[in-house]
Amino acid sequence: AKHMGLYVIVVSIPGDYPGFKLADKVYEINTTDKEAVLAMAMEEQVSAIVTTGTDVAVSTIGYVCEKMGLAGLPYEAAKIVTDKAYMKQAFARQGVTSAEFEVVHSREEAVAAFSRIGAPAILKIVDKSGSRGITRVESEEQLLEAYTHAEGYTDADHMVLEKFIVGKEVGIDAFVQNGEMKVFVPHDKLVFQTGRTGIPLGHICPVTVSDELYEIMKQETEKAIRSAGLDNCAVNLDVLVTDQNEVYVIEVAGRCGATGIPEVMSGFLGLDYYELILRNALGEAVNPVPGRAMPTASILMHSENTGKLKRIDYDFKGVHYCNENSDVTSGGYVQLDYMPGAQIHAFENGTHRIGQAICSADSLEAVLNMVNAFRRSIHVTVE
Repeated sequence: AKHMGLYVIVVSIPGDYPGFKLADKVYEINTTDKEAVLAMAMEEQVSAIVTTGTDVAVSTIGYVCEKMGLAGLPYEAAKIVTDKAYMKQAFARQGVTSAEFEVVHSREEAVAAFSRIGAPAILKIVDKSGSRGITRVESEEQLLEAYTHAEGYTDADHMVLEKFIVGKEVGIDAFVQNGEMKVFVPHDKLVFQTGRTGIPLGHICPVTVSDELYEIMKQETEKAIRSAGLDNCAVNLDVLVTDQNEVYVIEVAGRCGATGIPEVMSGFLGLDYYELILRNALGEAVNPVPGRAMPTASILMHSENTGKLKRIDYDFKGVHYCNENSDVTSGGYVQLDYMPGAQIHAFENGTHRIGQAICSADSLEAVLNMVNAFRRSIHVTVE
């Protein structure tokens, strides 16, 4: 946004966030406080309001756009995509292919739903992203433990229990403006398995699929967008692809994906995806014109242990780095989120990342080799 010459206001809870240093002005407001954010936006007479990679602020963005007549996703759509129960109900109404589910408000309702849906199942909180509060369950005992675990992450009074579908998880990012899908890009996923669920660790473009499967994914994406009423926003989906080429939509979001997806989209499409998001928020017509597209991947850095960070060592494109960002000018880069002395958490959800790498090359094979070499080289020391 600063590169585009815009006057930038950051709204966030207090913290040591890098965006604070870049912004022209900072308001320490919780982004879930719709009225406080609206009051600030009206006082400042903002021209656009936008986020990326997180669901927390999406409902507020829809609210401010509606109240101020700004470009952006409708408030009703924002409410649907930031509550997984509303989302699944919208899917069911519009015929989106998705797993069987029930909305539950208590342990007793969860147990009853589990008896009907059967094992394995997934218990999900409805109001957070980043794989928080999600557990795969095989028994009633696991379900009750998962429910207690989930309560520590949610502010809602309900959860979703759904049938576990066996398949390969694929990400999809799209862009819709004035009812037209302007961008559609499926991407492969690297997934980190915890004892509860899989956490996205990285994304890779292009994903190798048949023309038939590509069209099925595109159709399901369009149905999911329509079901939620999404418009004038970036869109992110998680889907499962079965061995029979069935595509089940896990969830849809009214913002760009996280885990380095904007950078992957930029490299793969040969354009600046952040700029596309910002121009749409400003009410400008966007007609993406791809440049020099390259296979591109993202990969998160993480720690297996909780504690005070002592050092991060890694190799990138033949150079060893310690406690510093890489200075490679082509073929990608590495950016650390934390420096020595910071308190970091063992990787249990997407918010526990400690850095990321973006890898680009002339072939998919070369990108995968870069990712694998980088992952093998990472050594995180905590005390």
